[in-house]
Amino acid sequence: MAQLSVGVGYMQPNHISASKALNGIYAGVDCNINLSGDLGVAPGIYYSRSFVSSTSSSSFLSFSGTGTYTEDYVSVPLNFNYGLDLARDLRISIYAGPTFSYGLNSTYKYDASVAGISGSNTSDLYGNENYKKFDVLVGGGFAFDYAHRFRVALGYNYGMLDRNATDNGTFKRNYLHMGVAYLF
Repeated sequence: MAQLSVGVGYMQPNHISASKALNGIYAGVDCNINLSGDLGVAPGIYYSRSFVSSTSSSSFLSFSGTGTYTEDYVSVPLNFNYGLDLARDLRISIYAGPTFSYGLNSTYKYDASVAGISGSNTSDLYGNENYKKFDVLVGGGFAFDYAHRFRVALGYNYGMLDRNATDNGTFKRNYLHMGVAYLF
């Protein structure tokens, strides 16, 4: 027996080398396959977008600037789960497993104005070979199901790979995620 779910949610990625946490959204589907009793496995596919923006200004030469960092991923989680019925229409599950993630887009755009002269610059971080697109994360969390139709979930994923191809530092992607899903 298998149960399909469609979900959306909020995520807060935190790159180990970044000074600011990002905001993000995700959407996707998974299919929980019952292995035995209350034990299951849920492979899925999700799209996510994370972003952060920062602004700086100075009265010297009337300077102002805004930098925006955006990343898009497609991810394939493989979560093993165990659920318990708390009441007739309420079930709690814990889950854990790997997520295989591939970066589709990683850009940094900077818009600036100095003494009334404006300009902008966009960099594709995947355009050089120092930033790896593939990532493997390990995570877990818990979920509450109501009436076998609605789910609220909270989890955390930890990046296992250093995505920085240089020796200058470590770049790992971790994120907290929370969302809702409809179960078919």
